[in-house]
Amino acid sequence: MQYIIISFAALVVTVFITPYFIELLNRVKVIDLPDGARKIHTFPTPRMGGIIIFTIVIVFLFIFYADINSVKFLIFGGIIIIAVGTFDDLLGAGWLLKFLYQGFAAACILVHLIPIISEVRFFGLEISMIPAIILLVLFIVGTINSFNLLDGLDGLASGISLLIAVLLFFLSLNFMNVFLLVLLSSLTGCLIGFLKYNAYPARIFLGDSGSLILGYLITASVLLISIENTTGTLDLTFAVILLAVPIADTLNVLSKRLFSGRHPFLADKSHIHHIVFSKNITHKTTVFIITLYSLLFAANAIYYRFYSELNGIVIFFILLIPLVFAKKLLNFIISSDKLLLFGRTINHFPQFIINYYKVFLVPLVAIFVLSSFILLLVVEKNFSIEFLVPSIVILFLLLVFTLINYNKNKLLTDTIVFFNVLLFFIINQDNSLLYKDFTLVPVLGNLNFHLLMIAILFFADGFYILFKDRIQLKRESLLTGMDLVIVLLIILLSISTNLIPISKSYLITDTIFRSFLIYIFYKILIQIQPKFRPSLYAFSFLTVIISQSILLFS
Repeated sequence: MQYIIISFAALVVTVFITPYFIELLNRVKVIDLPDGARKIHTFPTPRMGGIIIFTIVIVFLFIFYADINSVKFLIFGGIIIIAVGTFDDLLGAGWLLKFLYQGFAAACILVHLIPIISEVRFFGLEISMIPAIILLVLFIVGTINSFNLLDGLDGLASGISLLIAVLLFFLSLNFMNVFLLVLLSSLTGCLIGFLKYNAYPARIFLGDSGSLILGYLITASVLLISIENTTGTLDLTFAVILLAVPIADTLNVLSKRLFSGRHPFLADKSHIHHIVFSKNITHKTTVFIITLYSLLFAANAIYYRFYSELNGIVIFFILLIPLVFAKKLLNFIISSDKLLLFGRTINHFPQFIINYYKVFLVPLVAIFVLSSFILLLVVEKNFSIEFLVPSIVILFLLLVFTLINYNKNKLLTDTIVFFNVLLFFIINQDNSLLYKDFTLVPVLGNLNFHLLMIAILFFADGFYILFKDRIQLKRESLLTGMDLVIVLLIILLSISTNLIPISKSYLITDTIFRSFLIYIFYKILIQIQPKFRPSLYAFSFLTVIISQSILLFS
């Protein structure tokens, strides 16, 4: 629970302060201008988002981690990276200068690692210490830069970093590494909050400061997780599998440039995100596809770590094939007429069923959801008392954010509903009603209230997503870039909780998944009936306030 509080607090702080930072960057003209060539964005956009991420993570580390002295070299390395990244965002820095300072940061990581590792293994080979140090320096500097090169679409680098941070958090829970738990919980919350502004269409970019510091934090965390507690062996294979998408994309691009006689560090449009985006695939979908593919490598990394190293390595090389030959594979898929079959099926679905959905099913599901909230409030339960004070602070910040931004950007503030619903279920996570079987109805078997909510909402949400263009004539996007990242996050949580042996970890996935389905249904309701937006928005706050009041006076 402590780490959930840290993550939620970091999320709220990030959501709250980022708009002011965006305004500051606009005033001082720290913006990224479109060039009409390699850069994909079309409007001047503030950069240097890494300042927010690094500042919040460091502040939370100093607050929640007692033994800061033990990780001073890691923090110093982060300061070096954020300094060179900020310099690059403000004045520009050559590749040689950046490599030099990244080498210093890599040395800081190694000073921390060397006393706690006995040997390094790489794809089954045991490497002696001197060659291992050289390999680790190359790995650290290369991976940091791979995140920088990956940052070519709104929310791509931050979204992939979020998924990796969540996976590493679960692994840290399994090994009870307190430093990593604090670091990754604060980084996770910060990235979710930052993606609210960095997902397509981005209001702020990571900049070199952001992509480099994310690369540094993720690389350091992966290496620490890769160390076996009992033997001190650092398994670099696990790190390579987990970070395969940025690493493989970078190596693939550099090799193509070298073989064609071009400068290896001269920017072009040969990265995986440029290739996918060039096939007339939308910005959001491109980010979703690449992030989803990185999720496959994350799942394989878990499989490698806990089940079979040999099979994990084989799967790793199989997964690399589509990544290396992405352009040819996409050309083959797009040229296939079979892709049109799904669209034809959707168009021929009976209209009267779609009408019944809009007129009857949506109101019935809305009544069910509202009744569920009320029922969860009135049924006797065991509240999570330790979350009361943090939840009050978080709710206060969300209220302030709403008062400031509601009339400015309703799409932006709609995401607050998700945070409110999530906050409600975190407070009520010990409610016995959620997982109580319907034993009085034999036909339902082991169905409980949680599964019933999931089944009803999954059908209602899924039906609307499939037939949205026939339900709503108005062309309005349902899922934002941030929403798609949350979908991937839920998938990763489901994989992690099933593969990593952590007690009751399913509660985290259940809570986020349930909250997200309710949030999507809220967005469906306000698209069908926009007049309900203010009342439903207020209701999301009211349920949390009532929960807190019951807890306070119980």
